[in-house]
Amino acid sequence: VPNYFGEQRFGHDGDNIARARAMLAGTEPVGDRHLRGIYLSAARAFLFNEVLAARIQAGNWDQALSGEALMLAGSNSFFVAEAIDATLQARLAAHDIHPSGPLWGEGEPPSRGAAHELEAAIIARHPDLAAGLAAEGLRQERRALRLIPRELSVEVIEASVWRLRFCLPAGSYATMVVR
Repeated sequence: VPNYFGEQRFGHDGDNIARARAMLAGTEPVGDRHLRGIYLSAARAFLFNEVLAARIQAGNWDQALSGEALMLAGSNSFFVAEAIDATLQARLAAHDIHPSGPLWGEGEPPSRGAAHELEAAIIARHPDLAAGLAAEGLRQERRALRLIPRELSVEVIEASVWRLRFCLPAGSYATMVVR
């Protein structure tokens, strides 16, 4: 499933993004470290979700593009694939590696080629968030674009009532699997 950040990351009525924008612009200073962290996290999640949405619309969210930063399953490690060959395609199909999107921060993202162009076009739509996150000193990081639930089972209780059971890695959202 697409590895979106869930709605709860964005606060009541999505207010955390507006507050992040105001904080980063300096129009609403936030002295509380915890709140600052929440707003910065929401801004990064928003940009990631925008990239993922664009990849879904393009039909390539679960495919590797040239220059893709491919994440190793079960880790935060990644490598950049300049070209996508049969070996990488097989690893992608086996869920050993995953396409990734940016968790924005200072510096250049590691992606190159087609993957970088797509990410750059999306991030350019939100220069205030991108510049603000970089100015805050956050590092560029990556997050897998797709999520593979483990131990998935579905039990039909009634025609319109189902019980889902699954395991997810830390940082992923059950609400996205249900969605």
